[in-house]
Amino acid sequence: MITSLLKYVWIRLPSIQGFFYKPRKRTYLFLPINGAGLGHLTRSLAIARRLRSAQPDAEIIFLTTSIGVTLVHKEGFQCHHITPSKLLKTDAITWNKLFYRSLVNVLSIHRPLCLVFDGTIPYLGLQRAMHSYPKLQCVWVKRGLYKDSVDQGHLKSLASGFSLVLAPGELVAENEGPTTLKLAIHQLGPISLLDRNDLMNRALARDILRLPKDQPCAYVQLGAGNINGIDDVQDKIISNLREKGIRVVLGQSPIALHTKPDLRADSVIVDYPNSKYFRAFDFAVLAGGYNSVCEAVRLGLPALFIPNTETGADDQLKRVQQSLHYGPYEMMVEYSKEEFDSVVKRLLECQSRGCDLPATNGAVLAAELIGQHGV
Repeated sequence: MITSLLKYVWIRLPSIQGFFYKPRKRTYLFLPINGAGLGHLTRSLAIARRLRSAQPDAEIIFLTTSIGVTLVHKEGFQCHHITPSKLLKTDAITWNKLFYRSLVNVLSIHRPLCLVFDGTIPYLGLQRAMHSYPKLQCVWVKRGLYKDSVDQGHLKSLASGFSLVLAPGELVAENEGPTTLKLAIHQLGPISLLDRNDLMNRALARDILRLPKDQPCAYVQLGAGNINGIDDVQDKIISNLREKGIRVVLGQSPIALHTKPDLRADSVIVDYPNSKYFRAFDFAVLAGGYNSVCEAVRLGLPALFIPNTETGADDQLKRVQQSLHYGPYEMMVEYSKEEFDSVVKRLLECQSRGCDLPATNGAVLAAELIGQHGV
């Protein structure tokens, strides 16, 4: 009870800096919160790219806990970094004080009018900044598929502190709307960093990856491996595919903390985003994260999804189940050689690489709505 009271008081402490804060129009601060993967960072980059196209004179800055800072720089955006709490190995209160001070420093340097937060739940340090800087327009990019164990009432309470909440589309729209909240929640289409016209053609992609033009090829990417171990399942899948005469390209995350040389796959790529090579492959074996599923379906790559059931809040199982309605997509929760053999056979036999999703990338509407809060 005392701890909760202290948190409440700390969040609402007044700030002289915040009172005299003078934001600059067309200046945006993206705040993607990432630890194990690249989901939030990639979604923010997808929106930021469209925002830059719509407002070429805008200043767009990133502040992130993701260790993929160089990926942001490569996209042409300035990026500040805060060490994730798990890597810093400190308690939550100490880390939130660091987070708040870092955020205040970035605000004082760039003076954005609009802050775009993409994360599961806004940290205490962010909540304090929102209370301390009333002139700051705050947007929450909040995906919808939380596990049932997550307190939805608490999420709605937190959402009420934002001037705008954007819900990036899953493959099936959730029944979430503004009826119980006194703010606008805008449902978006699925967001992906690339569109189909951004992909390399099949011949070029195979040439770059040194793949034969007339042999079936599969892409395997089961996540960064920073949440739970994937090596055992991954090794079995690669061995099984190669026994069938299928070339295997292993996608390794550029932020994986514990990489090791993999001599089983025919090729290994550590690129960002790997999705630009999708046309090189006949099918893929992927994790069930937001980017993996939405990109495969939006970009028309047949896939077997293996959801990670050990995530804290993200309901990968439900997301993958939804994907099965959109074309040549399969799901396997636990690896079984017999089941895997059947799935691979079906994926190789399928002729369609299309889907019924809207062609418009949800990042376009997100950029438009965010742009309205920055002018």
